[in-house]
Amino acid sequence: CEGWQKEIPEVKGEMICIVLWILNLFAPGFGTFLSSCLGDKDCISSQIIVGILQWLTGFCIIGWIWSIWWGALIYKKHSK
Repeated sequence: CEGWQKEIPEVKGEMICIVLWILNLFAPGFGTFLSSCLGDKDCISSQIIVGILQWLTGFCIIGWIWSIWWGALIYKKHSK
C-alpha cells in the first residue's frame, strides 16, 4: 500500500491542497491531474494516469470516491 502512495506529489501550500481536494470532489480526477504538475518534482506520469482513470470512472461512483480519497491523501502528505 505504501509503494504507490510514494508517487503522490508533495504539493506546497495548504490552500493549494485544499483547492485540489475540492476540485477532486466536484470534478473527479481534475485535482489529481493538476497535482501531478504542481508537486516538487517534474510532472509525474503515474499521477496523470490516475487522474485520467478517476475522470473516466467518475460517472460510476467508483472514480468519484477514489478521487475524493486521493485528494485526502494529497492533503495528508502536505500535512506531514
